[in-house]
Amino acid sequence: MLSSRAWPVRLLRILLGALAVIAVGRQFLAEVGLPQFSPVNFFSYFTILSNIAAGVLLLRLGAAPGRDGRAVLEWLRGGMTVYMATTGIVFALLLDDGDLGLTLPWVNTVMHRVIPAVMFVDWMLVRPRARVGYGRALAWLVVPLVYVTYALVRGAVTGWFPYPFLRPGGAGGVDGVALHLVVMALGIALAAVLVAWLGNIRLRERDKVAVPEGQSVP
Repeated sequence: MLSSRAWPVRLLRILLGALAVIAVGRQFLAEVGLPQFSPVNFFSYFTILSNIAAGVLLLRLGAAPGRDGRAVLEWLRGGMTVYMATTGIVFALLLDDGDLGLTLPWVNTVMHRVIPAVMFVDWMLVRPRARVGYGRALAWLVVPLVYVTYALVRGAVTGWFPYPFLRPGGAGGVDGVALHLVVMALGIALAAVLVAWLGNIRLRERDKVAVPEGQSVP
């Protein structure tokens, strides 16, 4: 396992966090001058929001991996692992049809493939420093729930939906939207439990190594 304080880990976190933020910024600049550009629409994509959050978190973890607030930071890191996994998997299953629209190809790769993989590998290789209970892990579902509620309500008012599977007027209608949301909710819940479990078992492995055989943890 790697230490969060090791300089290679810190440097990689800073570089990859900067990459995520730069990718979002470059895409923003590519669209901002277009007649149909709407900043509200741009920042209404879960992909954009999750990559900004992941980038900022990686920068924070790389710049100051100290012990202060570590439980909160590990909870946020686990949550971002789940959110970026959601971004990557949903794109691969529902959106990756070769039509990128206005998205720059390299930005698409960074946001939908690189950063999701980075967050998962980071979670697996850099052992969490605090346990995440399953109840707290399921609290990670609040963010997707708030996002979907916002997207549906705003879409009903403006007629614009960030993703085709959220559009009630699409081929599947309201039932299709409901089915997608139920499946995604179950998938995110499963991912949350899995991410928490993976982190917690590695903490237990650390404790077993730290405590000599025959002694108990005080």
